[in-house]
Amino acid sequence: MQSVKTKPAIEPIEFPTTSTHSDRNGRRPSAPRADERLLTPREVADRLGVSQRWVRDHSTRRWPRITAVKLGSLLRFRWTDVEDFLAHNTLEGSSKKQVGGV
Repeated sequence: MQSVKTKPAIEPIEFPTTSTHSDRNGRRPSAPRADERLLTPREVADRLGVSQRWVRDHSTRRWPRITAVKLGSLLRFRWTDVEDFLAHNTLEGSSKKQVGGV
C-alpha cells in the first residue's frame, strides 16, 4: 500500500527579514544595534548645545522632528536619529541675497 502525502490544513507564512516600510520622510527605519545606548533628552540637549525643552519640542512636532522612542512616559533618542535630523536641517549656504556684487 502506498502512502499518500496530504497538504497541511495551514501552510506556514514566511515573513521578510527586513522591513520595507518607510517613515513620513521616505527613510527606512534603522535597525537598532545591540551596542547602541538610548540617550535621554538631557544628553541630546548637552550634545547639541540646546535646552531639554527644545529637544522635547522637536520630538513632538510635525516638522522638523527628531525621531524619539517613547518608553511609557519617558522619551529616549538614538544618536543615529539625531544625526539624521541634523543632516536634513543643515543649511548649505547663506540665506541672504548678495546685493551689488558684495
